[in-house]
Amino acid sequence: MALRREHARIALATIRLVNGALALLAPEVMLRRLGADPRTNGVAVYPLRMFGIRTVVLGVELLTGGSMQHQGKVGVVIHAADAASAITAGLRRQLPPRVAVVAAGISVTNTALALTIAREGMNGGNDHAAPDRGHDPGARRRGPGARTSSLAR
Repeated sequence: MALRREHARIALATIRLVNGALALLAPEVMLRRLGADPRTNGVAVYPLRMFGIRTVVLGVELLTGGSMQHQGKVGVVIHAADAASAITAGLRRQLPPRVAVVAAGISVTNTALALTIAREGMNGGNDHAAPDRGHDPGARRRGPGARTSSLAR
């Protein structure tokens, strides 16, 4: 079964909400998951909380609406940057190898979900779909810019 836009949207929103809430409300737990000691790396709490609120807002936005295509495109940029950061941190040994692999894996997965949302948002979920004309069956006959109100006819 192919991953559909709706499934990708819910999966990505869930991942964002869980990871964002954890970083925002319990940054020490997130630091330990990253292989750092919160007592000696306390300065990381602040940027983790910034990451957390950004991620929670993005998750809520996915669940509450807006342009799916726009959200997908923004998500691709954000998660691809996150993946690049995790990979770079792993290669520079700024993260333990296992942590870098997990962080990169999560971000690559999120990037793929965002790509699914963006790609399917461009054509309504069908790679061969005709352009959406506002679900107006007569729109093709009337042509672009034609009035649709019965009062205008």
